[in-house]
Amino acid sequence: MKYIRRILFATVTGLALTACGDDFFDTENAGVASQEEIDEIGNSSPDALINVVEPLMLGLNNYTYEYNTQGSGSTVHNDFGLMSIYHLGDVMNDDMGIKLPGSGWFSFDYQLDYWGEQYIRPFQYWNFFYSIIAKANDIISKIGEDVEDADLKAYRGQSYVYRAFAHAYLAQMFQQTYVGNEEAPGVPIVLTPAEAEDAYAGRAPLSQVYAQVEKDFKKGMELLAGWQRPNKTMIDEQVAAGLYSRVCLVTNNWDDAITYARKAHEGYSVYSSTELLADNAFNNINAKEWMWGADITAETTTMFASFFSFICSYDAGYGGEVGQYRMIDAKLYNSMSPNDVRRLQFKVAGSGVQYTSQENGFADYTNLKFKKVDNWEADYVYMRVSEMILNEAEALAHKGDNAGAAQVLKELMSQRDPSWNMASVTVDDVYQQRRLELWGEGFSLFDHLRLKKGIDRAYEGSNHDKSVQYTIDAGSWYFLYQIPLRELDNSDAITEAEQNPAPTESKFK
Repeated sequence: MKYIRRILFATVTGLALTACGDDFFDTENAGVASQEEIDEIGNSSPDALINVVEPLMLGLNNYTYEYNTQGSGSTVHNDFGLMSIYHLGDVMNDDMGIKLPGSGWFSFDYQLDYWGEQYIRPFQYWNFFYSIIAKANDIISKIGEDVEDADLKAYRGQSYVYRAFAHAYLAQMFQQTYVGNEEAPGVPIVLTPAEAEDAYAGRAPLSQVYAQVEKDFKKGMELLAGWQRPNKTMIDEQVAAGLYSRVCLVTNNWDDAITYARKAHEGYSVYSSTELLADNAFNNINAKEWMWGADITAETTTMFASFFSFICSYDAGYGGEVGQYRMIDAKLYNSMSPNDVRRLQFKVAGSGVQYTSQENGFADYTNLKFKKVDNWEADYVYMRVSEMILNEAEALAHKGDNAGAAQVLKELMSQRDPSWNMASVTVDDVYQQRRLELWGEGFSLFDHLRLKKGIDRAYEGSNHDKSVQYTIDAGSWYFLYQIPLRELDNSDAITEAEQNPAPTESKFK
C-alpha cells in the first residue's frame, strides 16, 4: 500500500544511524546499517546509540500532542494529536453534548457525518496511528534484540507498546468490534523490515491484527520490566499493562484484563472526593491519579488548537468564551445519586451549588471538570488510576464474579458516593460508573463499540440540539470510518470492493 509505504520510508532509510561522533554514525559515510552492526553498536557503544534513539523516543512521545498531524496546509484546530482522537469519539456518542453544535470544529463528528472515505477525518485518524507505527518501527529497527543497556531496552519496549496501541485503535475504528467479527477484514499490519513475514499489506483479519497487538504488548512489557521512567510522559511497564487491559476488554480476554489492570494500578490510589474537585485534578501531570500523560509547556502548547480549547469552559477557547460548551448528557447527569460528588463537576441551575458569576453564565449541564491553566499550558491525561479500577471490576463482572467486582469498584465509589454500598454489581453497573468517572476523557465511543451499545439522544428532556437528537442502534456504520480515499487511490493492497459499507438507515426513530 503506497501511502503507508511513504510513511514508512523514514523507517527504512532511518536505519542509517546518524551524527554521534563515531564513524559508524557519520551521516556522510553511513549506509543502511545491517542488523549485525546494530547489535554490535548497541552493546559496545550504548551511549552513542542512546544519542541517536533518545531524540526519536522523545519525538514519538511529543507526536501524541502535536498540532496538525495530518500535514494540512490549512488551519486545523481540531487536530492536536491523541486527545483530538479521544475527543472526537466523545462527541460521536450520547454522553456529551455541544452547545451551538453547528459552528465548531467537531460539528460533523457530533452529527455523525464524518465517516465517509472522502472526508479528512478518516484520513486524520489513519495517518495519526500509522505515523505512530512508523516512528515506533524506526526505533525498534535501530536497537538490537539482544541489547543489554536498560534505557535502550526500555526505548525498544516503549516502541512495541506504541505499535500495539496504534494497531488496536485502528482496528476499533475501521471494523466492527472484535467479538463476533474475528475474521472480518481489519487494517494493515505494519512492522519492521526484519519482521516482514508477519506483516500484512492489505486488510488483515481482526484475529491476526489482535494477535500481533497482544504479541507486541507482551514483548514491550518484558523489555520494560524493572525500568524506572524519568517522568510520566514515558510509558513504563505499568502503563503498558494498563493499555493492554483496554485491549483485553475488547477481545473479551477477561483473565488478562483483570491481571493487567491490577498490575497497572498497583501502588497507586484513586482521588479522594476533595482531590477529584481540586483545580489541578485534570490538568496537571503531577496529580496523584495520573499514570501517563503529556506535559504541556510554553514551548509545546498548541493554544487555541488544543484539547483544553474545546473542553475547558473557563477559557477563551471554543468550549468556553466562543460558546461551544461541552455538556454532560442530561439523562446521564440525572442518573447520579444525589450524594455523588461528581455532580459538582457540572453546572446545573437549581442544584443548590453557589456558582461563580462566570459559571452562572454557562449553559446548564456545562462541565466544570477541566479547569483553566494560564497560557494554555494545561496537561493532557492519557491514563489514570480510576480507569484501571473500572477495567478490573468490569472484567470480574463479565466472568460472573459480581461480588468481587463490587469489592474492587468500592475502592473508587467510596470516594465518589458515601451512600454507595453494593455487595454485587453487574457489567452495566460498572459501565454506568465508567460513563460518569471517565466523562470527557475519551472512552465513551470505544466503550460503546466493544459493548455493542447504540446511542439515544432523543429522550424527553434531552439537552442535545434537536438537529442531532438521534437514536441509532449498536453496530451501525455511522460509528465507524471508511478506509480513506487517499489510501484507496494509492493502494496496491486494498481495493474499493473491500471498502466498509456506508450507513443507510435514518439516524432518527
